[in-house]
Amino acid sequence: MQDFNGARWYKCDLHLHTRASKCFQDREVTAQQWVDRAIEQGLDCVAVTDHNSPNGIEEIQEVAKETNLTIFPGVEITCDSSKIHLLVLFDPSKSATDVGDFLIQCEIKRDDFGAQEAKTDKSINEIADIAFKNQGIVIPAHIDEFNGLESIGNQNLIDFYKRVDINAVQVVHKAFYFMRMNLPMLILKQFYLI
Repeated sequence: MQDFNGARWYKCDLHLHTRASKCFQDREVTAQQWVDRAIEQGLDCVAVTDHNSPNGIEEIQEVAKETNLTIFPGVEITCDSSKIHLLVLFDPSKSATDVGDFLIQCEIKRDDFGAQEAKTDKSINEIADIAFKNQGIVIPAHIDEFNGLESIGNQNLIDFYKRVDINAVQVVHKAFYFMRMNLPMLILKQFYLI
Protein backbone atom coordinates (compact mmCIF):
# COMPACT_ATOMS: atom_id res chain seq x y z
CA MET A 1 0.00 0.00 0.00
CA GLN A 2 2.90 2.42 0.63
CA ASP A 3 4.19 2.45 -2.98
CA PHE A 4 1.17 4.24 -4.46
CA ASN A 5 1.27 8.04 -4.87
CA GLY A 6 -1.95 10.03 -4.94
CA ALA A 7 -5.45 9.45 -3.64
CA ARG A 8 -6.77 5.91 -3.52
CA TRP A 9 -9.72 4.19 -1.81
CA TYR A 10 -9.23 1.07 0.28
CA LYS A 11 -11.97 -1.17 1.59
CA CYS A 12 -11.15 -1.90 5.23
CA ASP A 13 -12.63 -3.62 8.25
CA LEU A 14 -10.78 -2.49 11.34
CA HIS A 15 -12.71 -4.53 13.90
CA LEU A 16 -12.44 -8.26 13.26
CA HIS A 17 -12.11 -11.15 15.67
CA THR A 18 -10.64 -14.62 15.36
CA ARG A 19 -11.06 -17.78 17.40
CA ALA A 20 -8.98 -16.03 20.08
CA SER A 21 -12.16 -14.16 21.06
CA LYS A 22 -14.85 -16.12 22.91
CA CYS A 23 -17.56 -14.30 20.91
CA PHE A 24 -16.23 -15.68 17.58
CA GLN A 25 -19.07 -17.97 16.53
CA ASP A 26 -17.54 -20.62 14.28
CA ARG A 27 -14.77 -22.19 16.36
CA GLU A 28 -13.74 -24.41 13.40
CA VAL A 29 -12.67 -21.56 11.09
CA THR A 30 -8.99 -21.81 10.16
CA ALA A 31 -6.69 -18.85 9.59
CA GLN A 32 -6.68 -19.69 5.87
CA GLN A 33 -10.48 -19.61 5.75
CA TRP A 34 -10.50 -16.35 7.72
CA VAL A 35 -8.11 -14.66 5.25
CA ASP A 36 -9.91 -16.15 2.23
CA ARG A 37 -13.23 -14.75 3.50
CA ALA A 38 -11.75 -11.27 3.94
CA ILE A 39 -10.45 -11.38 0.36
CA GLU A 40 -13.82 -12.70 -0.92
CA GLN A 41 -15.46 -9.67 0.70
CA GLY A 42 -13.18 -7.43 -1.36
CA LEU A 43 -11.25 -6.12 1.63
CA ASP A 44 -7.85 -4.51 1.07
CA CYS A 45 -6.91 -4.31 4.73
CA VAL A 46 -8.19 -5.65 8.03
CA ALA A 47 -7.33 -5.29 11.68
CA VAL A 48 -7.20 -8.35 13.93
CA THR A 49 -8.72 -6.99 17.15
CA ASP A 50 -9.54 -9.84 19.49
CA HIS A 51 -10.86 -9.13 22.99
CA ASN A 52 -7.90 -8.40 25.29
CA SER A 53 -5.69 -10.82 23.37
CA PRO A 54 -2.97 -10.85 20.71
CA ASN A 55 -3.34 -14.61 20.25
CA GLY A 56 -5.09 -14.59 16.85
CA ILE A 57 -2.71 -12.21 15.09
CA GLU A 58 0.34 -14.29 14.23
CA GLU A 59 -1.50 -17.06 12.40
CA ILE A 60 -3.49 -14.55 10.31
CA GLN A 61 -0.35 -12.56 9.45
CA GLU A 62 1.43 -15.72 8.34
CA VAL A 63 -1.38 -16.84 6.03
CA ALA A 64 -1.87 -13.33 4.61
CA LYS A 65 1.81 -13.03 3.60
CA GLU A 66 1.03 -14.71 0.28
CA THR A 67 -1.82 -12.27 -0.49
CA ASN A 68 -2.38 -8.56 -1.06
CA LEU A 69 -4.40 -8.32 2.15
CA THR A 70 -2.82 -5.90 4.65
CA ILE A 71 -3.12 -6.98 8.29
CA PHE A 72 -3.07 -4.44 11.08
CA PRO A 73 -2.32 -6.15 14.40
CA GLY A 74 -4.45 -4.79 17.19
CA VAL A 75 -6.72 -5.48 20.11
CA GLU A 76 -10.15 -4.60 21.43
CA ILE A 77 -9.25 -3.68 24.98
CA THR A 78 -11.77 -3.54 27.82
CA CYS A 79 -10.90 -0.67 30.12
CA ASP A 80 -12.13 1.64 32.83
CA SER A 81 -14.51 0.63 35.61
CA SER A 82 -17.31 1.00 33.02
CA LYS A 83 -15.73 -1.71 30.80
CA ILE A 84 -15.46 0.55 27.74
CA HIS A 85 -14.12 -1.08 24.57
CA LEU A 86 -11.38 0.67 22.59
CA LEU A 87 -9.78 -0.61 19.40
CA VAL A 88 -6.03 -0.12 19.43
CA LEU A 89 -4.28 -0.69 16.09
CA PHE A 90 -0.59 -0.92 15.25
CA ASP A 91 1.50 -0.71 12.09
CA PRO A 92 1.39 -3.87 9.92
CA SER A 93 5.09 -4.40 10.67
CA LYS A 94 4.25 -4.98 14.36
CA SER A 95 3.68 -8.44 15.80
CA ALA A 96 1.49 -10.24 18.30
CA THR A 97 4.34 -9.77 20.77
CA ASP A 98 4.09 -5.99 20.38
CA VAL A 99 0.34 -6.12 21.04
CA GLY A 100 0.93 -8.40 24.04
CA ASP A 101 3.53 -6.00 25.42
CA PHE A 102 0.99 -3.16 25.07
CA LEU A 103 -1.61 -5.20 26.99
CA ILE A 104 0.86 -5.89 29.78
CA GLN A 105 1.62 -2.15 30.01
CA CYS A 106 -2.15 -1.72 30.41
CA GLU A 107 -2.03 -4.19 33.32
CA ILE A 108 -3.70 -7.13 31.61
CA LYS A 109 -1.74 -10.21 32.60
CA ARG A 110 -0.46 -12.58 29.93
CA ASP A 111 -2.33 -15.44 31.64
CA ASP A 112 -5.57 -13.46 31.17
CA PHE A 113 -5.17 -12.87 27.43
CA GLY A 114 -8.46 -13.84 25.80
CA ALA A 115 -10.27 -14.56 29.06
CA GLN A 116 -13.88 -13.34 29.01
CA GLU A 117 -13.41 -11.35 32.22
CA ALA A 118 -10.03 -9.83 31.22
CA LYS A 119 -9.92 -6.06 31.55
CA THR A 120 -7.90 -3.18 32.91
CA ASP A 121 -9.10 -0.61 35.40
CA LYS A 122 -7.07 2.07 33.64
CA SER A 123 -9.17 4.91 32.24
CA ILE A 124 -9.80 5.42 28.54
CA ASN A 125 -7.41 8.38 28.64
CA GLU A 126 -4.67 6.32 30.29
CA ILE A 127 -5.10 3.57 27.69
CA ALA A 128 -4.97 6.12 24.87
CA ASP A 129 -1.76 7.57 26.32
CA ILE A 130 -0.14 4.12 26.49
CA ALA A 131 -1.28 3.32 22.95
CA PHE A 132 0.21 6.51 21.54
CA LYS A 133 3.50 5.94 23.36
CA ASN A 134 3.59 2.58 21.50
CA GLN A 135 2.79 4.25 18.14
CA GLY A 136 -0.73 2.84 18.12
CA ILE A 137 -3.96 4.51 17.12
CA VAL A 138 -7.15 4.42 19.17
CA ILE A 139 -10.67 4.05 17.81
CA PRO A 140 -13.52 3.98 20.34
CA ALA A 141 -15.45 0.80 19.51
CA HIS A 142 -19.19 0.63 18.83
CA ILE A 143 -19.88 3.97 20.47
CA ASP A 144 -23.61 3.62 19.82
CA GLU A 145 -24.15 0.36 21.70
CA PHE A 146 -23.03 -1.75 24.69
CA ASN A 147 -19.58 -1.06 26.13
CA GLY A 148 -19.31 2.07 24.00
CA LEU A 149 -18.40 5.50 25.26
CA GLU A 150 -21.96 6.15 26.45
CA SER A 151 -21.18 4.10 29.57
CA ILE A 152 -18.48 6.46 30.84
CA GLY A 153 -18.89 9.28 33.35
CA ASN A 154 -19.63 12.73 31.94
CA GLN A 155 -16.36 14.50 32.88
CA ASN A 156 -14.22 11.59 31.62
CA LEU A 157 -16.18 11.63 28.37
CA ILE A 158 -15.70 15.39 27.95
CA ASP A 159 -11.96 15.02 28.59
CA PHE A 160 -11.75 12.18 26.05
CA TYR A 161 -13.63 14.17 23.39
CA LYS A 162 -11.12 17.01 23.80
CA ARG A 163 -8.22 14.79 22.73
CA VAL A 164 -6.80 15.77 19.34
CA ASP A 165 -5.27 12.32 18.81
CA ILE A 166 -8.61 10.46 18.54
CA ASN A 167 -9.60 10.84 14.88
CA ALA A 168 -12.17 8.12 14.35
CA VAL A 169 -14.97 6.22 16.06
CA GLN A 170 -16.79 3.04 15.17
CA VAL A 171 -20.53 3.53 14.64
CA VAL A 172 -22.48 0.29 14.32
CA HIS A 173 -26.11 1.19 13.70
CA LYS A 174 -27.03 2.20 10.16
CA ALA A 175 -29.50 4.77 11.45
CA PHE A 176 -26.50 6.85 12.54
CA TYR A 177 -24.63 6.23 9.31
CA PHE A 178 -27.52 7.25 7.09
CA MET A 179 -28.42 10.15 9.40
CA ARG A 180 -31.99 8.99 9.96
CA MET A 181 -31.63 9.87 13.63
CA ASN A 182 -30.63 13.51 13.54
CA LEU A 183 -30.08 14.24 17.24
CA PRO A 184 -27.44 11.54 17.91
CA MET A 185 -25.70 12.41 14.65
CA LEU A 186 -25.62 16.09 15.58
CA ILE A 187 -24.08 15.18 18.93
CA LEU A 188 -21.42 13.03 17.23
CA LYS A 189 -20.64 15.81 14.74
CA GLN A 190 -19.79 18.14 17.61
CA PHE A 191 -16.87 15.95 18.57
CA TYR A 192 -15.75 14.19 15.38
CA LEU A 193 -15.45 15.10 11.73
CA ILE A 194 -18.18 12.86 10.35
